[in-house]
Amino acid sequence: MTSSTSEAPCLTGLPVEILLDIYHQLDLKGIFNFAATHRTLFELFAESKTSILLPVLRRDFSPLDELLQVYTASAGDLESPGGTYAPRRIVFRRHAGDIGTVLAPSSEGWPTAIAESRVDFTPVVKARKLNDSSTSSLKTVILTESDLGPLLKYCQLVLRWEELFPQMRWFHESESCRLLRPHEAERFRRAFYRWWLYGFYFHGELPRPRVGIPEPYVDDIRTSQMRRHSTSELLELMDLVETMKDVVLHYLCPRLDPHQQDDAWDLPLVDPVDRPQSLLMGWCDQSCWGRIVKTYAKLGPKQLIHMFENIYSYPRKRLIVEASLHHPNFTFDQESIQIAIRCALDERRWVDRMPSLPEDGAGGVIDFDDDRDAERVTFGDDANPDGSLPPGVGSVWSRSQYSPRGDDGSYLEGPQYQNWTDGRFMVPSVR
Repeated sequence: MTSSTSEAPCLTGLPVEILLDIYHQLDLKGIFNFAATHRTLFELFAESKTSILLPVLRRDFSPLDELLQVYTASAGDLESPGGTYAPRRIVFRRHAGDIGTVLAPSSEGWPTAIAESRVDFTPVVKARKLNDSSTSSLKTVILTESDLGPLLKYCQLVLRWEELFPQMRWFHESESCRLLRPHEAERFRRAFYRWWLYGFYFHGELPRPRVGIPEPYVDDIRTSQMRRHSTSELLELMDLVETMKDVVLHYLCPRLDPHQQDDAWDLPLVDPVDRPQSLLMGWCDQSCWGRIVKTYAKLGPKQLIHMFENIYSYPRKRLIVEASLHHPNFTFDQESIQIAIRCALDERRWVDRMPSLPEDGAGGVIDFDDDRDAERVTFGDDANPDGSLPPGVGSVWSRSQYSPRGDDGSYLEGPQYQNWTDGRFMVPSVR
């Protein structure tokens, strides 16, 4: 009598197609953990890294094309004729001789004659011309498999901020704090990528396009970048910027305040304001703490979250010194993204039909959970894809060089300064 021996079921014995499907169901952390469990799984991941990672990045970090704009950003992008901003055309090539796969801008409008079943991006078709002449003139950046490692570091930073965002977004209504819903998380990432990109161009050490701050109807690449977004998206971006300034106000500013332990200090009479009022008036706030917040709000996401997570390692002097070491021109100016957003909205005469502004507990990136959510569609189709002025509006030439100086808190010694605890953005009361 012969005995039949059968091997125990083994995960590594599954067909490659099924193993790839398993990989595609995991998040980034799960992918690397799964690959580390067996040599066969690791070899499959090493051989199919691109096919595994690109669909997951597209799913978990959408809109991926905007993250890639951040990853490929350079000083040369600002050399745009006419003062308008143009994104880059980003193509991924798996190997030498590959025709490439278009990752950005969005695949809408690109040829789809050749389809990739797994990556779900638009391949480049050499034998066919694009219908849109504006996209064919975009600067092209080529990515290869060697870019996946650095890109994953960007993704890890995005995940850290996505985890932190609810805590800071509901800072003033902590009882409402919850996890972001999937569509809210996508709104957050979209606004986060745009804030990150704007900061790289206009809050770092690159030369400013103009000495003065952005102005409505003036040819300025900073405002042009905001015109590319709809009013609904600009409100989401305003909400994110407000949250980032709350991070600065409630975590960095207490470290800068030399009087934080002085209970006998005579504080001036100030009024705290709510989120809608801060969104409307915060762009022009030049109170002492307003200037400090708007200066430290220029910090990039990597440096800002490092300071947040290690805040007790930053006494006042170290915080000031480190900011100046990383940014030699740190106090040259203040953040300008709020003003650029406001200019784009003013050009659309948004006050004639004012949309609902984000509140402390809802709106912006977060759902209102009422009829106001319908406004996202109402105000979602007025973007200018080429970054130009709205139709029928002429440009204005300006010689203004007004740009408020930054303040890193080095001179916070006199009693004339307000205490950071008195509100998000402080407006002096009428005595």
